[in-house]
Amino acid sequence: MLILVLLLSVVLVSPLADRFGMPAPVALTLVGAVLATLPGAPGELIEPHLVLPLFLPPLLFAAAQRSSRRNFTRNWKVLLALAVGLVLVTTGVVALVARWVDPSLTVWAAIALGAIVSPPDPVAATSLAGRLGLPKRLVAVLEGEGLINDAVALVLYTTAVSAAMTDSFSLPDAVGMLAVSMLVAPLVGLAVGWVGRTLISRLSDPRAEVGLSLLLPYAAYLGLEELGGSGVLAVVVAGLMLGQAGSGAYTGAGFLAGGTVWRVADWLVGGFAFGLVGFELVRVVADPDVPTYGAGVAGAVCLAAIVTRGLFVLPLGWVAGRRMRRSAASHGWRESVVVSWAGMRGVVTLATALALPDDFPGRPVVLFAAIAVVVVTLVGQGLTLPWVVRSLGVRSSEEERDEMDRARSLAAGAALARLEELHADGRVDDEVADVVRRRYAHAVPGLRQDLPAEVRQRILDVTKVSRHLRDAEQAAVLGLRSDGEVSVEAADRVLRDIAARSVRDTYHTS
Repeated sequence: MLILVLLLSVVLVSPLADRFGMPAPVALTLVGAVLATLPGAPGELIEPHLVLPLFLPPLLFAAAQRSSRRNFTRNWKVLLALAVGLVLVTTGVVALVARWVDPSLTVWAAIALGAIVSPPDPVAATSLAGRLGLPKRLVAVLEGEGLINDAVALVLYTTAVSAAMTDSFSLPDAVGMLAVSMLVAPLVGLAVGWVGRTLISRLSDPRAEVGLSLLLPYAAYLGLEELGGSGVLAVVVAGLMLGQAGSGAYTGAGFLAGGTVWRVADWLVGGFAFGLVGFELVRVVADPDVPTYGAGVAGAVCLAAIVTRGLFVLPLGWVAGRRMRRSAASHGWRESVVVSWAGMRGVVTLATALALPDDFPGRPVVLFAAIAVVVVTLVGQGLTLPWVVRSLGVRSSEEERDEMDRARSLAAGAALARLEELHADGRVDDEVADVVRRRYAHAVPGLRQDLPAEVRQRILDVTKVSRHLRDAEQAAVLGLRSDGEVSVEAADRVLRDIAARSVRDTYHTS
């Protein structure tokens, strides 16, 4: 029942948070904390070992489909430094600080804690970045970092947990896991993406196409887990491949339906994960096994994680980030500050902390410190990031805001050029050609501006009238369906057609 309530909270609280200017991840974390205090609340909502395989594949796959291969190739130096260098440095610094505050922690337990809190969460960072209107190059860096760093952190985590439990360390095993996770994973991801694209192109059924796309991230993730590595990179590569090269494999209906389903799934799963963070925080705080100095360890680890990121990213903005500043030289250090402050922790940190074995040495303290880092960075940095962005004046340029219009105009120009070829060859008569030209002018803002003012106004008037007519159409079809005069399937198909026309009209007047 609490799982249902938490999912319902995602649906209801997220729009309210956006309306009042509060980051949705922060609001959902607070909702989860409130649910944990209800009488009769269970000790856990989901078994810890299921958190990573359930949540991570769809979240990473959705983020990868939104990204592009160009973002990785253009920013590979910065991404490599953040996803590998920063993870290693943060792990080491946090381990040293944790051992200094609590000498009872073993070396490997401290390293495990460092690996748990080192990777920022891609969902939290990019959701905030998109809402704040950050420049696309910054969004690309934050998104790319979040997609890659999990693989490095999970290898460190698995190695440290194994060494802590057995009190021994095997260098060949660690190197083998790293090799599988970093070298074999892209091959598995490519294979899963290619098979998925091939099957989707042969299905020709929107339901089957979308259903298969929902299974692909789990196939990539679990496939590499069976080989003894972390499946993070495999999921990312499969998502990138399907997002860029696989879009043409879908039918038109499958592409539209898949986009909608993935947006909703990403939204629900990500929101539920942040609610789970708040729920687990209350449970950990109330744990009697956490020693009195646990708050001191948690505070020191939070400070170490935040400060280490700042000290690493700010110099990176002057050295490896010169390409980022090339298009806006005066904003180089400001962008570095934003990247530094956008290091919120989330799903991966929570999942790896919860997945620690019950007999892990120092587990209560490690779990408490990890959850504290998630909450402090998610709430503290998440709430203040909009203020930081506004204060530094880091915003998308007008050129970036116009990209969609430029893309639409280019596509329409290509279509009109092809129309003129057909018209010149006599395959399209004058009347049809004129109707098509007006339709493209009606749909594309850049072309519509070339029309006379009275024609543009006539288009707007026709569109407004069309909306009233569509309402009447919808009411008539709903009446037929409720009276049983037509089948539900037939009525729903007609309603979808009416809705699609309504969406097109909304776009036309935007």
